Amino acid sequence: MNGVEVSERESVPSYVGQVERDPDGVLWAVLYLGDRVITREQVSSLRKGKRRVTDLVLSAADALIERPSRVAPAQLNRMVEPRAPMPRHRRAPVAGIG
Repeated sequence: MNGVEVSERESVPSYVGQVERDPDGVLWAVLYLGDRVITREQVSSLRKGKRRVTDLVLSAADALIERPSRVAPAQLNRMVEPRAPMPRHRRAPVAGIG
């Protein structure tokens, strides 16, 4: 292809989370991986369910990452100038009472 190399991306699992209400009216925070249910936790309100879904998706994504794809370069040659301590502001003396 015109000298351009195309790399195929690895298939990355897609996590989907949502708050669901069952027929009895109970709210659940549900985490899916594709069509498969990974986690299902009962929640007491829609607000708490949304927060729990966010936590579930983020923790699943964190667990998926085994190692960073690229290590950031270390800045070993950075010059650091030492700072002199800043003098503290002194309060003006308070006139004595009496």
